[in-house]
Amino acid sequence: MTEWSEFRPQQKLLDSKFDGYRLTLEPLAQYTLKFDDNIHVQKDVELINDLYSYNGLKGFKSLNKLYMNNNDLYFIDQMHSIQQINLSSDQSLSHLQQPINVYQLPKNSLNGSMFFLTNSLVCLCDGRSKIFILNTNNSKWKLLYEEDFEESVTSPIRILHAISHEGYLHVILGFIQTDCHLLWVTFSIGSSNEIKLTRKRILNGKKWPDFVAIEANGQGLYITAEGLYKFKFDSLIEIKPEEIPKEPVLEKIESPLHYVWSQSHSTIEIEIDSNTNDSQQWSVIIESDHLKCSMNDTVLIDAKLSDNIDPKESSYVITKDKNNQLIITLHKTNIGSFWNEVFKEGQTISGDIKTGNIPEINNTNNDDDDDEVKQPYNSQQLEECDQYANETDTFLVRFDGDTHRITHQALIYNQILFTKLDPPLLCIRHDVDGLIWQINSITSNEQAPWNHEATLNAFGYVQASKQNRKFLSTPSDYSYALISDISTHLYLYKQQAPASNLAGSSLRNRKTGKLVESIAKQHMISLENHDEILGITATNERAYILTDNQLFVISI
Repeated sequence: MTEWSEFRPQQKLLDSKFDGYRLTLEPLAQYTLKFDDNIHVQKDVELINDLYSYNGLKGFKSLNKLYMNNNDLYFIDQMHSIQQINLSSDQSLSHLQQPINVYQLPKNSLNGSMFFLTNSLVCLCDGRSKIFILNTNNSKWKLLYEEDFEESVTSPIRILHAISHEGYLHVILGFIQTDCHLLWVTFSIGSSNEIKLTRKRILNGKKWPDFVAIEANGQGLYITAEGLYKFKFDSLIEIKPEEIPKEPVLEKIESPLHYVWSQSHSTIEIEIDSNTNDSQQWSVIIESDHLKCSMNDTVLIDAKLSDNIDPKESSYVITKDKNNQLIITLHKTNIGSFWNEVFKEGQTISGDIKTGNIPEINNTNNDDDDDEVKQPYNSQQLEECDQYANETDTFLVRFDGDTHRITHQALIYNQILFTKLDPPLLCIRHDVDGLIWQINSITSNEQAPWNHEATLNAFGYVQASKQNRKFLSTPSDYSYALISDISTHLYLYKQQAPASNLAGSSLRNRKTGKLVESIAKQHMISLENHDEILGITATNERAYILTDNQLFVISI
């Protein structure tokens, strides 16, 4: 059964008194490494007509080309070579060495992608149908395993996420084949480091996902996308078709009698006229979810109620002055709920709603011409069949890799600002802020699948004004947020820091005179060239920016 989880921010991580960023002219040290003339970063894949669509552009355009592992930087050049920029030595940032070629992808590669599984293992994809698992311990990477998925995928493809856990490697590949597909492959690592493909799973959906992450323990898969993804294939466990709930059927009993019903916020009232002055024998049985009513051994109602009622508080009465009228009063268990119908399954005579007696909801006055009363609800009240009723809604869901079912689900109401995969997290706009939601591994039913880890103050507001923004990121300590334009400019927003590090010095608000203990700063950074920015990486101490043939290092 799917558990609905809502994004509930921690109040202690929200700053209602945050008064904005102060533009500062304090310079940030900037270093540049210009590559040799024969080294150029690979460009985005050229999409053919069938892929020049919303999904194709979202999946294969404007991707971050800069990777980091063991404090070294990597990128793939236009000759399909993996280039390494060594940062681990004691060399000065102003004298960085030229990139070195650590591995060569096949010359017929389309558009490579990579993901580091561990400090010494990396998974490469050639963009067509092959993936390679390599050891990175030496200056030249060693190929450990190669797999061709030509029969399962259509190019282009790219790696979306990969992890290593207890002797298994999990890799997610994304590609488009009418719909959007995710290929989840699992490899085992033997005692002598032999690698074997042990499992393939395929999911598909209509829209390219905003976020895909394999759970750290390899048991689950998190997907954020518009609409629903579903498992279509599993090489180990048969995918059982979803059990479609049986539609309740309400059969009409042919009878000259009919009922009229009305409701208040707490009761349902049903009236049946016998249409005769003769005395009648009525029988009424009221249960928590069922009502049975008969007259002279003729069944008039034998049906399941639309919602539960309290049978102890419910009652019925027979009036002698109104043609032997039967009046049944049912007390709602869920007080304040609105019933569209009295019965949802079983047999009953025809019935009508009593006009002019629609209840007031939440003590608000409805216009006389309102013929519909809408009941507010929260996500906890939705049933399985209500999921993804609107294909344009964006959901974050967790799939169990073995049962193929959604275990946790949340509706994302606000804008997704950016995502990261090491560790997996989403930054979602909340009012004017950007809230960091970190993904967890589920080890117990009580554990929340995601938690509010940090807040980037006013980041939702400031990023909205950057019409040319391309990449957004933050380091692992969330001390600043970084926005890059398509070219030339970057905007760095340092979170609250002490207003002054000088003993005895102070900063006061000019209007109120109050001492300002901390201040948030905005830096605007201009690069020395106007080439397109192809990738960024943010660490606690530095930000790295990659263009066609140059690397910029900003010291924070």
